[in-house]
Parts: sequence; structure tokens; C-alpha cells
Amino acid sequence: MRLTEISQARRRYGGAIQPLPEGDFSSSVGKNFALRPKDAPRTRLTRVLAGPLLALQSRGNRAQMPAATTVSADYWAMGERYANHASWAALMRRLPAMAQIDVFVPGCYMADEDVQFWLRRKVKSLAGIDIYSLDAHWAQIIPALTDAYGTPVTFKQGSIEDIPFGEAQFDVMVSEAVLEHVRNLDAMVAETHRVLKPGGHALHMFGPLYYSYGADHCISALGMERAYDHLLLDEADYRACIAQRDAFEAAVGNPDLAFWAENDQFSFATAQDYLEAFGKAFEIVHAVAKISVQGLAFRAAHPDKWQALLGAGIPEQDLLIKGMNLLIRRPGA
Repeated sequence: MRLTEISQARRRYGGAIQPLPEGDFSSSVGKNFALRPKDAPRTRLTRVLAGPLLALQSRGNRAQMPAATTVSADYWAMGERYANHASWAALMRRLPAMAQIDVFVPGCYMADEDVQFWLRRKVKSLAGIDIYSLDAHWAQIIPALTDAYGTPVTFKQGSIEDIPFGEAQFDVMVSEAVLEHVRNLDAMVAETHRVLKPGGHALHMFGPLYYSYGADHCISALGMERAYDHLLLDEADYRACIAQRDAFEAAVGNPDLAFWAENDQFSFATAQDYLEAFGKAFEIVHAVAKISVQGLAFRAAHPDKWQALLGAGIPEQDLLIKGMNLLIRRPGA
């Protein structure tokens, strides 16, 4: 198994700040930008209902986890079901009038729904970062957003480990599918604390976590029986496996599916690691743990492989928790 190599990678990357890729990547990214001036009616309704429905199902979902589970969460979701909508609703209940708030979006990319959600609500300002520079695209997108919504928008290349904005600048930070790729958790937590105003909130929705089903973003494309091979294989066999571009092309039509895995672009952290890291500097006001439906199916279908994972010392909770939503508050005003 690769457990030693995974631990070594986490130590190797965890104390450094990842350098930003150089150059403008706009030519490598299709300009998939469209204005979204209205909330989808179904989304509005779902956000009203998601919290109560998740609360109703949470106890039954938690029962699918081993009794020895130590991760503390307010709610347990089955996969993504109701989780993100419930967390968005929990955040919105805590915010003042939209016109008063400055919003920060790590992973702004091409200004999709995670950006335009706030612009439709006429927030005071919105800033975003992406680890890849898309300046050529942003030069066209930002004026289009400003003309459509009237809110000042700023996008910069940057990392959530080293945020290129000033102290106590934002009331709200929201990220989705970002923190599972952040290598230096301590730096990320410190930077989140630095740029939020006292009393400000951050909502982070992230996963898959590295010890869960298919969490290297590529191995499960080769079939359910392979979905924990990022843990089960030894290092040489795993690297040979993810180098098979033709196999990923045949499976999902994307020969570059192993990009994240080839570059070790993961935190390698567990749910408990994130809770402890944020707990040092923030009040955790809402936590959702997401159980992997596929992981439960794998456990039932492949008991020998499951026992091998457990026998190697991997806690079952880490094999089954695919992600988390954490709503945190910076202490203060």
C-alpha cells in the first residue's frame, strides 16, 4: 500500500506555500462564460427545504457509520443530498443586508454560479482568486459582470494559502471543491482568519477527502473495484496505473483525468484534520459530514479489500467520509 508515500507527501508539501503557475492560461481554457441573472426557481425552493430535510435524515445517515466514529458534525448527509443547499441557507441566515457585505470567492475561475449568486444580490463588492491566471478572459468577463450587476468585481491570480488581499477586508468567504487540494492547512487557516473581518464568516464545501472512494479524482473511472487503488496499490504500480492516458480516454473521454494525481495536488487530510485546523482559530457554527454512497457499496461488494484497508490501520470513518461543509466564524465583533 501507498500509506508511507502519502504520509511523506503530506509532510513534504504541508509546510510550504505552493508557487503559482506562471503565465496566462486563458488559451488553455474554453471561454465558458454566461450571465445568470436569475436564481433557478428549483434552487430557491430546495434551499428552503434542505435544512429541515437534512436534519430529518441525519440520524439515519449517521447510523451507516461505524460506532467508533469520532468526527463531530451537526449533520450527516448521504453523499451530496441536501448538504450544500442546507449549508448555504445556514450561511445566509447569519448575514446582514447584502449591500453591506464584501465577498471573497477562492476559485473564481470563469465567474460561474458561485460568483454570480452574490452579484445578483447586489453585494457591496466581490473579489476572487484562482491559482491559474486567466487574465485575458477576466479582462472581458469583469466588465460584463459590472455592466450586468453594477457591483465592483476584482479577480486576481492567487492561492488561498497566500491571499493577495489586505487584512480584515471581507465579511464572507465561500469556497467549493477547493480545500481538498490545499496542501498547507495551517497557512490556509491563517490566511482565512487574516482576510476576514472580525465576526466574518467562511463557508467551505470540500471533498473528496483523500482516503475515501475514488478520491484521487481519477482511479474510480477504471471501475468500482479499483476505486480504493490509490491506497491499496504500491507506489510504483499506482504511478504506472495513472499514467495510462488511453485508459482514461476510453473510460471517460479525458486522457488528462490523472492531472491532480500526477501532481500530488491534494491535502491528504482527513475530516478530523480540517476540524482541528479550523478549531484553533475559528468558531465552527455548522458542520456537515458527507458519507460516500459509493464507499458503502464498495464495502459490501469487496469485503476482502475493505478488510485489507482496515488492517493497514486506516480508520473506517476516513474511508467513508467523502467530504465536509464547514461554516466558520472569525471571533470578534
